[in-house]
Formats: sequence, structure tokens, C-alpha cells
Amino acid sequence: MKSSFAAYRTIRIVGLLAAALVVFSFVGKAFAADAKAQITELDQKCANAPTIDELMACYDNSDDLVVYDVSTPREFDGTKAVRADFKNFFDDYKNFKIEFVSFHVVTDGKLGVANSIQHLTATDKSGKPFDMTFRVTDVWRKENDGWKMIEQHLSFPVDMASGKADMQSKP
Repeated sequence: MKSSFAAYRTIRIVGLLAAALVVFSFVGKAFAADAKAQITELDQKCANAPTIDELMACYDNSDDLVVYDVSTPREFDGTKAVRADFKNFFDDYKNFKIEFVSFHVVTDGKLGVANSIQHLTATDKSGKPFDMTFRVTDVWRKENDGWKMIEQHLSFPVDMASGKADMQSKP
């Protein structure tokens, strides 16, 4: 009798553990799916932020922030440097619009990586139309006040024969 009770208890514990694993698996997947949706929405909102303050609200507010922009210098470290870089963009271009040509997100619910191809149209200071297509990788971290970008990397493919950036970046 004791051995059948012990076997029953063991089977019951194993069953409960299996059920818990299944539940946690679904919860983890739902958590990651929710994070993926949040990052997707934020990335697209931030790309088209109409003011520098709205754009900077997307980024981590620390010296750990790193942005590799398409303009020089090759690296902007910390909030102050990133804000100055973005201020130059807002000063130089108006009526800008970014469209996502492609977009992919991978996340574990704590960190997320979004990579995309983006097409930018704008008007420069002289009123001349500006148009370019570029690659973007954004690294997002879940913080107490929501998702914040901690690193961003923008780039163009390079024509190796000419050494020039392909700013229209056709597939």
C-alpha cells in the first residue's frame, strides 16, 4: 500500500511539474510576443517622432547609450552626444517621413533587437527633396519606465568597386 501511494504521489508530482512547464512555456511565449508587439510599435513611432524631445524619449538616458549614425563622426556616445547629432538632423531636414521596407524583431522580454530597412524622404534646408534607404539595427532594453533603446546602428551597403555608399539600397 505504501509503495502504491508513493508511486501515485510521484506520478502526481511529475504531472504537476509537466503542467507547470507547459503553462510557463505559454506564459513565456505570450510575454515575448507582447514584448515583440511593444517594440514594433515603439520602433515605428520613434522613427517618425516629430520633435527631438519625442525622439530622445525613446532612448536610454545615460552615458551607456551608443548610436552609430550614417553621418560623421562614426560613433555618438551618451545622451548629450546623441541629442546633438539628432539636433543637426532636425535642423537640416523638414517634412521627413520614414517608411519601413522590412522589419524584424527578436526578444526574450527583457532585451530586444529590431532590424529594418527604412526609406526616408524629407526636404533639406534649401527646399531640395532628399531621399535615402538605409539599414537600421536597434537594441531595446526593458526598463522600469518601459522599453528604451540602448544602441542603434544605421548603415548603407557599400559598392566595393567604387567605395561609395549605396544610398538607395535596392534589394
